[in-house]
Amino acid sequence: MGNPEKYPELFFQTVKRTIITTTVIAIVLTWSGVFPTGGKSKPELFGMIWLIAFCIVFGGHWLELVFINYLKFGLPGNILLLYFVRIAYWFLCSVPLFIAANAVANLFSHTTQHLGRWWAFGLIYIGIQLLMHAIMHIRLRKSFYNGVY
Repeated sequence: MGNPEKYPELFFQTVKRTIITTTVIAIVLTWSGVFPTGGKSKPELFGMIWLIAFCIVFGGHWLELVFINYLKFGLPGNILLLYFVRIAYWFLCSVPLFIAANAVANLFSHTTQHLGRWWAFGLIYIGIQLLMHAIMHIRLRKSFYNGVY
């Protein structure tokens, strides 16, 4: 079955939105003290957090488009099954994003860094996705909450 509502987006539009989103996230995480400093100065910490967040936001966007434009339309129309598959997909997508973020964190350290447990990141990533889709839903856009978009 083809995709009658494929979601197109210009690459530069995606990059611009990702840079803005990532910068806001990095500022909040850097100056809130949530992220461990590891002896780094604020500018160093900001750079590391920015790159980690960029990996997650940019990579997550493209993984979302894969689901929206290709995978969703090959699934059965049962709404409960679509909800379950979407949440499972988010969890599975968190694994490569976690690996990329961990690799970036190690670029900034003389010792091996570990961002935590991959499965915990998977649960956090599902929460992030649910929050982002709630924002889209509030803005009256297609989202997880109005048809597993």
